[in-house]
Amino acid sequence: MRKLIKLSRNFLSSEVDGELILVHGETGGFFALKDVGFNIWRKLDDEADLDVISGQICDEYDVEDDVCSKSVAEFADQLVATGFAEYR
Repeated sequence: MRKLIKLSRNFLSSEVDGELILVHGETGGFFALKDVGFNIWRKLDDEADLDVISGQICDEYDVEDDVCSKSVAEFADQLVATGFAEYR
């Protein structure tokens, strides 16, 4: 079970036209989240377990479990690599 925690102290965010723009306060790096990525990001407010989030995404988007799990993990890795979240 991998848990992903937002590092809210590291970024500023703003929602614009259905997209969430994240800007890292120290590096200036940014993410523009929409659709599934934005949905995963919102889910992190209530749930840190990536397996649970992946299951929810699979159900919502009718995606095969292995494909969904791999995509959620890759997205999580990107958030960690850019300093917007960390694994616990």
